[in-house]
Amino acid sequence: MKILRLFPLVVGLLTLGLTSCNEDIEYDGDFVETAVVFGLLDQADSVHYIKITRAFGGGNNSLDVAQIADSSYFQNIDVVVDEVISGAVTRSWTLDDTILTDKAPGVFYSPDQKVYYFTTTDANPLVTNATYKLRATVNNGEFIVYGETSLVKDLSIVSPNQNAALAFATSNVSQNGYNTASLNMSAGTSEVLDVRIKVFFDEYRAGVPTEKSFTWKLGELNGSEINSGNTPFYANGQIFYELIRDNCTNDPTIDDRQLSRIQIITTGGSADLNTYILLNKPSSSLAQNKPTFTNLTTSDGRRAIGLFSARSTITQEKPEWVNALPYYRAIDNNSMKELCTGPITGNYLFCSDHPSDVAAALSYICN
Repeated sequence: MKILRLFPLVVGLLTLGLTSCNEDIEYDGDFVETAVVFGLLDQADSVHYIKITRAFGGGNNSLDVAQIADSSYFQNIDVVVDEVISGAVTRSWTLDDTILTDKAPGVFYSPDQKVYYFTTTDANPLVTNATYKLRATVNNGEFIVYGETSLVKDLSIVSPNQNAALAFATSNVSQNGYNTASLNMSAGTSEVLDVRIKVFFDEYRAGVPTEKSFTWKLGELNGSEINSGNTPFYANGQIFYELIRDNCTNDPTIDDRQLSRIQIITTGGSADLNTYILLNKPSSSLAQNKPTFTNLTTSDGRRAIGLFSARSTITQEKPEWVNALPYYRAIDNNSMKELCTGPITGNYLFCSDHPSDVAAALSYICN
């Protein structure tokens, strides 16, 4: 079951002056109840989370209030998501609430946070040609927050294909250097594109493996940076080996290490998500003036900030080698040799159990 990572919504206060900061906020004017909503729907997920909190105001110290979870929640809220196809509601979910315990420490309360969720199944996932409508009724009808989104469509990994090995090393690295692998994506309806490689390897102690992993972000592109056809991302071989080295230790209890699998993870975000990300990046202006963006609406003239939108995530899984002829590899022969014997990772006990390497009795096969 995949879990949607929630993007943080951060409320900050910046004071510029020649005197020391005063943490007591001067409250001015009538406070308007404001809903803060963030949710991203992804057809690759089976659990869909939406975070709904409230902005607070008044004469108290804001830093103290931010550490109290209840101050950020409404008294009660009823959340419904409708699936609409050709103008008709085909499915409807009344969301339950749950507590997640992975909120990073900071200005606001942690590590627990309340979120709302609904579930789908692999047999009946979210539908790419549907529109999804959010309706959050606050405090028994005091006001309602509305949101609407379509899903991201036609995102794909064009190359490498499932059975193509990644090439990070040439046949003679000392003379020809490392290779740069090219990964090509078709963005579909995405307006922001993020590509990462996740590398898994096993550390063996007395024959018992322990899996470790790290994630390598190749880049993020948006808007006009994304090609109408294929959009390339590049994975430099030297960086690949340096990242593996940096995620290993000189633990004397480790007998050997083996690459276990590699994932290519591509995430495409909607136009609304792209706009939201761009407008919430740090400002380079001394004035610190930035436009605000939300795709939420409300009843009764109330306020809502945040986003209800969509992303799509696809993953290509490459095992170390496929246990069937022709024994496809995750990384090619040269790259495996470099992993096991090269100057960057050669001292970290990597070995190969690939059938062709074992048959050739190569010096770096596993014992």
